[in-house]
Amino acid sequence: MIRYYWIFYFLTNLFIFSSLHAEERTLEQKAARMLIVGMRGTQLTPENPVIQDIRNRKVGGIILFEHNIVPIGKGIDSKAQLCKLCNDLQALRDEKLIISIDQEGGRVNRLKTKYGFPKTVSQAYLGTVNNEDTTRYYAGIMAQTLKETGFNTNFAPCVDLNINPECPVIGKVERSFSDNPETVTRHAMFVIEELKKRGIYTAIKHFPGHGSSSTDSHAGFTDVSNSWSEQELIPYQTLLKNNSCDMVMISHVFNNQIDEDYPATLSQKTINGLLRNQLGWNGIVVTDDMHMKAISDNYSLEESLQLTINAGADMIILSSNIPGNTEHISQQAIDLIVKSVREGKIKESRIDEAVARIDNLLKQ
Repeated sequence: MIRYYWIFYFLTNLFIFSSLHAEERTLEQKAARMLIVGMRGTQLTPENPVIQDIRNRKVGGIILFEHNIVPIGKGIDSKAQLCKLCNDLQALRDEKLIISIDQEGGRVNRLKTKYGFPKTVSQAYLGTVNNEDTTRYYAGIMAQTLKETGFNTNFAPCVDLNINPECPVIGKVERSFSDNPETVTRHAMFVIEELKKRGIYTAIKHFPGHGSSSTDSHAGFTDVSNSWSEQELIPYQTLLKNNSCDMVMISHVFNNQIDEDYPATLSQKTINGLLRNQLGWNGIVVTDDMHMKAISDNYSLEESLQLTINAGADMIILSSNIPGNTEHISQQAIDLIVKSVREGKIKESRIDEAVARIDNLLKQ
């Protein structure tokens, strides 16, 4: 009897050890886990590099855009095509993959009615109507659409305050609920709750506030030093205190009230200082697209990766969808992160911390 006990004990522990060992990742795989990359095309043909990104490199996530949808009129059902693409992407891996999109409604709307998806309205419209039932109605439709199509992550809602109605990337395109922080917080909560009901991860953005800018960080350097105010933090303070969202997206704005040297995405004072230490956020921090010119025009990929990871970012968006970018941006990024760790410019413990946060989210 004792002999069988020890055999059982040995086999049980061998299984546990093997399971733990299987979950271990190489440094390259941990670096890849931090990446959310884009893809070209509308289907997974055998030569599509995203297959290697997911299956072999083991990137943490994919972000899809409108160019990944087949237009109606080409003999293909757009909704069915996109659903198949999302399912095919997930099928490349046993563990959960972040399959993400920017779907706020209104102008920031990838899933348009011309592709057969339901009508959306802008956040500005919802804030103006200022009715809980209306916001929940449209947010519920959006959330159900995302779930049915195969997405599990939405980089929304936008919680920027409409400080400057002429802001080319927020106010002018109706992405803000309001200039009132309480109104923004209230409607953001309704949207988050409706998304969560359908199992969609959410990311509030663009920390620490993009709504006062007069320029667009997609197009170049954007400075809010003279227009930003602390009231722009109020939606974050409330939503994070209530542990409402799953991620916080960092903007590329420069704000010398917080950091005199670096834009928010690359700023330790903004991420580790303001967001984590002062506001108490211990969840995932995700960057805005690192191909936006506010970053790419001013920093090399190696420098920006080192800075944002050391600043506290856990996931890094590299959309790969800008003309001129190579299809192998993910491998470049992985190699640069690994190189930086081996040269002592990034601590491996910082990589481990990020991966632990990602693993924790994806177990939910």
